[in-house]
Amino acid sequence: MVDSANSVGGLTAPSLLRELGCKVTTINANIDGTFPGRLPEPRPEDLNDLSATVKAIGADLGVAFDGDADRSIFVDENGVIYWGDKTFAVVIKQYLMKNPGAKIVTPVSSSTLIKDTVEAYKGELIWTKVGSVTVSQKMKELNAKLGGEENGGIFYGPHQAVRDGAMTTALILNTMAETGESLSKLVAEQPQYFIEKGKIDCPEEKKQELLQKLYEQVKDENISTIDGVKIWFSDSSAILIRPSGTEPVFRLYAEAKNQEKALKLVKDYSSRLEKTLKTI
Repeated sequence: MVDSANSVGGLTAPSLLRELGCKVTTINANIDGTFPGRLPEPRPEDLNDLSATVKAIGADLGVAFDGDADRSIFVDENGVIYWGDKTFAVVIKQYLMKNPGAKIVTPVSSSTLIKDTVEAYKGELIWTKVGSVTVSQKMKELNAKLGGEENGGIFYGPHQAVRDGAMTTALILNTMAETGESLSKLVAEQPQYFIEKGKIDCPEEKKQELLQKLYEQVKDENISTIDGVKIWFSDSSAILIRPSGTEPVFRLYAEAKNQEKALKLVKDYSSRLEKTLKTI
């Protein structure tokens, strides 16, 4: 089941999938730049039609592309919508089982699930700053063959070291074919994390000072400063705090083994940032 958001994914992906032996049904397939079916960003809250249709027709898989079809968000046979970290981890596992020791490139905004999967299957994890261009350039620099982002972008070097939604769909289908497992089963085998996001307003001229003060507060913890500050905690929870490159805000991305902890991290660190900002 393909939802191409009335955009370019509808020109190529269905044909490719049929060549791979799939029976393909489409929605939002006619090209229309006004995006009458849904917004082009494939956010889970906008994919209810795809989810319902997958269940209604008994499809094995659904995929939603963004406007330029370089990102893909998947729906399993039960209509459950998965954010990109979960399906990237499915691809990583299958890839590392065939290529142990391979380099996997991902932004520091990715879930700890990616770290867990790479370590479990003996790969080498390379963190980067947030941004698809940064991931692509790092892959080329290191001759890495696989990269990915939490927003559904996967970079498969043997094809091309940039995001490609149709290629990602082929990788997921290949994994399902080789394992004989449904997408729901492949995801259920993974460590489970809950992700919550937040933001606080911050004037552009105060961003760097606020970031420096945050670093001073947490520098003795288990942190990364590749892009903003990411803190990993002993219970496998983590939070990334970084200034936006496009808006006068700081963004917070928290994850934990339960939703309450993830929400608490966002609340606590938002409060800490706001208090610190008042001193600048």
